[in-house]
Amino acid sequence: MRQRDLSPSRQRQLVACDPPYAHCKAIVPPATPRALPSSPKMSSAIREATLALDQLRADAGLQPHARLITRTLARREAVQSSQIEGTRTQLPELLEYEATHALDGAPADARVTERYVVALDRGMATLHDERGLDLDLVRQLHRTLMADAPVRVRPGEWRDTQAWIGTDRIEDATFVPPPPAYIDACMRELSSSMLRYEAREDEFWEIPLVARLALMHAQFETIHPFMDGNGRVGRLLMPLLLAAEGYPPLYLSGYLLRHRHAYYDALAAVQRRDEWDGWIAFLCRAIVDACGTSMAIVRDLQAIAVRWQATLADVRTDAAVQRVPGLLLGHPVTTIKELASLLGTTFQTASTAVDQLVARGILEAPAREVRRDRVFRAREILNRLERP
Repeated sequence: MRQRDLSPSRQRQLVACDPPYAHCKAIVPPATPRALPSSPKMSSAIREATLALDQLRADAGLQPHARLITRTLARREAVQSSQIEGTRTQLPELLEYEATHALDGAPADARVTERYVVALDRGMATLHDERGLDLDLVRQLHRTLMADAPVRVRPGEWRDTQAWIGTDRIEDATFVPPPPAYIDACMRELSSSMLRYEAREDEFWEIPLVARLALMHAQFETIHPFMDGNGRVGRLLMPLLLAAEGYPPLYLSGYLLRHRHAYYDALAAVQRRDEWDGWIAFLCRAIVDACGTSMAIVRDLQAIAVRWQATLADVRTDAAVQRVPGLLLGHPVTTIKELASLLGTTFQTASTAVDQLVARGILEAPAREVRRDRVFRAREILNRLERP
C-alpha cells in the first residue's frame, strides 16, 4: 500500500502495524460519514434505487408463494456471494445437499455455502426477535458462517493479527486495514451509526436508506474485523439491514459477482481515497438491478407454478400432488422423504405424487434407481434461477 496512492485524508489515518510488520502502515478508517458528498450523479442514483426498493416492497406483498420463493432466492444469494470468494458450488448442488442432509462425503464448498444460508436464516430470526442489528449479531453471523473453519480463524471473534488485502506480502498489499487494537472501537462506532436502527435521533438517519447501506458495507469491509469471511459477512448485513427497515429481503450478490472487478475497485477507492460518491452510485445500480431481477424471477416462477397446476387439472383437487407445484418453488431439488415431510403425508403418498409429476415432465427423475434417497429436480425452475 503505497502512501502516494492514498488521499491526504487517508494518509492522516495511517498508523504503524504491529510487529513483525511494524515497518508497514495500516489505515484506521475515520468515523462513518454523517453527510453525503454533493453529486448530481449520485443523487440521481439514490433516487432511482429508492424508487426501486419501494416498488419491490409494494409488489412483494401481492405475490402468492412469497415465502417459498424467498427461500429459494436466499439460496441463490448464498451461492453467488460464496462464488465471489472463489467457491465453485452451483445452486443445484447446494439444494441437493440440503434436501438429502448429506453429511458424509459432501463437497467442502457445498458445506461452506450452506453455512451462509444458516447464518442468513439466523440473522432474519434475530430481527424478528426485535434484538436488532448489533455487534453480537455481527459476531454470531461470523461464528455460524465459519463454524467449520480452523481455530486460527477465530469464528465469532475479532481478528488478533494484522491482515492485508491483495497479495501474499504485506509490503505489496493493495490495502492494509487497522491493527487488531483498533478493531473494537471502529466496530462500536459503526454499530452506533449504522446497525442500531432503533436509535434514530442521530442525524445520520437523515441519509437515505440506500446510501446508509452503501456506507455500512464499505465501512465494514474497510475495518475488516475478522481473520476470514469479511466479504460474506458484509454482504449478509445488507439484506438484514433492509429487512430491519421493513423491506423484503433483497440480494445483491448476483450483480456484485457479475461486476466483481468494479465492486472491488469502487470499494478500494473508498478505502484509499475517500471516494464515496462512486461507491454509493455503484451500489445503487446494484440495488436497482437486484430489485428488477428479483421481481422478474418471482413473476416467472409464479407463471411456472400456474402452468404446472393446469397440467394437473385432471387430478382430483384434494390429491396431495395438487399441493406440490407451489412447494417446488421453495424446494426445486427434493426427495420423496422431504416432500412427505412438507406435505405431512406418508412416504407412499409422496412417492405417488412424485411419480405423477415425473410423468408430466414437472420433475426430473435421477438416472440412478436408489429407491428411498433419490433426488428429483424441477428443471424448469432451476434453469430460470441460473439464468443471468
